[in-house]
Amino acid sequence: MGELREFFKSKVFFINLAIAIVVLGIFFGGASKFLSWYTRHGEFIVLPDLTKKSLTDVEGLLKERDLKYIIIDSSYDEKLPPRTVINQIPYIGAKVKSGRNIYLYITSTVPPLVQIPATGVIDAPFASAKQILDRDGIKIAGITKKVDICIDCVLEMRYKGKLLAPGDKLPVGSRVDIVLGKDVNDGQ
Repeated sequence: MGELREFFKSKVFFINLAIAIVVLGIFFGGASKFLSWYTRHGEFIVLPDLTKKSLTDVEGLLKERDLKYIIIDSSYDEKLPPRTVINQIPYIGAKVKSGRNIYLYITSTVPPLVQIPATGVIDAPFASAKQILDRDGIKIAGITKKVDICIDCVLEMRYKGKLLAPGDKLPVGSRVDIVLGKDVNDGQ
């Protein structure tokens, strides 16, 4: 036990301890510098607002900043042109590294199809049929009337001149012409 105590007080122990401290300092200092260089610590790009921009414009903006994009999903929005960015991840103003992937949600180029319901539109009162059509994203372009026993009922619907039947499918946002029943005494 006395020899061990003498060793901890010796010059050799303190020299070895100093060498170990210097080697560890160099190792951790070098590792820190390497990681800082490798991860480009402190270098970042502030992500701009990409929403409501066309995918072509966004591609140019991201290329200028050495960023890439991946389209995650698309959904139809009749108020925006096709291939317009709706949302982005990371968020606007986020600090990102060059080469990073930016995930985009865009508007689709083709509207989804909706089916003309089997009930609730043809032979139904205009007010309830209109609610169903509005809910499904179908617009009414024009209304004509013809004499029928069912007054103000939807007798038929046409899309681009073609007679529609329950089960037919139309793109969301389509405009249809409607024929309503009218009273024989109605002057219209």
